[in-house]
Parts: sequence; structure tokens; C-alpha cells
Amino acid sequence: MRKAAVLGALLIIGAMLLFAIGKMPAMNSRNAPDKTHVIPRYLEKGEEEGGAKNIVTGVILNYRGYDTMGEVTVIFSALCAVVALLDREKRGLSRSSPDASGVRSSVIVRTVVRFAFPVIVFFAVAYMMLHGEGSPGGGFQGGAILGASVIVFTLAFGLPESTRRMPLKVRIPLESTAIVGFLAMGIIGLAYGVNFLTYLLPGVHGAMAQTVRNLMMTVIEVGIGIGGGVIFISIVFAMMREDKYELQPDVPQP
Repeated sequence: MRKAAVLGALLIIGAMLLFAIGKMPAMNSRNAPDKTHVIPRYLEKGEEEGGAKNIVTGVILNYRGYDTMGEVTVIFSALCAVVALLDREKRGLSRSSPDASGVRSSVIVRTVVRFAFPVIVFFAVAYMMLHGEGSPGGGFQGGAILGASVIVFTLAFGLPESTRRMPLKVRIPLESTAIVGFLAMGIIGLAYGVNFLTYLLPGVHGAMAQTVRNLMMTVIEVGIGIGGGVIFISIVFAMMREDKYELQPDVPQP
């Protein structure tokens, strides 16, 4: 009886979904709502309403600001889940399998990474994050580049060296900067009596209003970039971490 009820419910839900799909406009149809209303609105008034010359940034932080805040919360929740399952790395104890092999990476690889690493970090922060509201880029892209640069450094110099340069006491406060940035800018709007994540503040007019709006959006972009990048780094460190006694079974476990 229970199986029949479950099967019947699935069939009803499936029929409802098929009916809804049948009512949807054809793919790439010019009559679809996104073609007739959404995209024209973004292109015609995106800079004025969104506050950013980069239309994508305006959509992400203004039109879909709540959704973006939810996305960074999901990323932070993923870190919490990984840490809960795999634990954090331990200074002086944790390393990866390549570190335990005793074979160092090529001197050419280490030299190239040593010179390229600061350039990549500077590009991620100074260009992608700080200028994301007015040029191609943004916090998510900058955070991905920042995280990838540290991962490349780790592959070249090993997990112990990376964790020495980026210890937990530095990373833990930075992992929540994306959420903190959203909350801080949203609370500022509430303090001025407007809606949450409203960047146009009452009493601020003219060029100053645009400056304040750009500054608030830049704070969120930098928060997303740094927070997202550090979260990626911490997840990779947790996944590649192996303690010494795990790599050397003959050593008694503490």
C-alpha cells in the first residue's frame, strides 16, 4: 500500500512538472520573459539602478543581492561541513603524500612559482576585486584566482610551508569576510531607514551618493574575494591533509 501511494505521488508530481514544462516558452524564443523584459531592463538601466558600470556586478550585488548573499553562505557552509568531516590541518604534524615522499619539486617549478605567486595575488586583489564594479572581474573571480595561486604554491613548496605562511589563526577570521561584508553593508542601509542591501542612502546626494554606493559594493566584492579564496584554500588543505602517523603506519598513533 505504501509503495503504491509513493508511486502515485511521484506520477502526480511528474505529470505536474511535464505540464509546467509544456507551458514554458521554447528555448531561445524571442517571446520569453527574459528576452522581452529582464535583459532589456538590465542593459538599459543596469548602471543607473545597479550602481556599477559592469552590468554583471550590478546584477549580482543589486538585483540579485539576496541570492548572492545566500551563495556565499552556502560556500561557507561547505567549508564547515568539510572541516567537520576531515578536521583542520595541524602545524608540524600534517602534510600531504608528496611531502612524505621526500622528493622535492623541480627547482625550475619552484623558481617560477616564487616569482609568479605575488603577481597573481596582486592581480586578483588589485584588479579583479577592487575594480570589479567598473571592469570585467569581481569578487568570485578574484577569490578563485587567489585560491588557485595558493594551491599552486602548495603543490610547489608543500603543505607544511603553505600552512606556515597561512596559519589557521590568520585564515579563520578571513573565511567569513564575505558574509560579514554583506551583513555590514545591509545593516548600514537599515540604519539609514532603507531596505537591507540598499546602497543609495537617504541624505547622500549627487556625486557623493555614487561614491558611497561604489564604496559599499567594493567592500562586498573584496569580502567575497578574500572570503571565497580563503575558503577554497582551507577546503583544499583539509582534503590533502594527512597526518604523519597516517603516512607512516609503523609509527604508533598518539
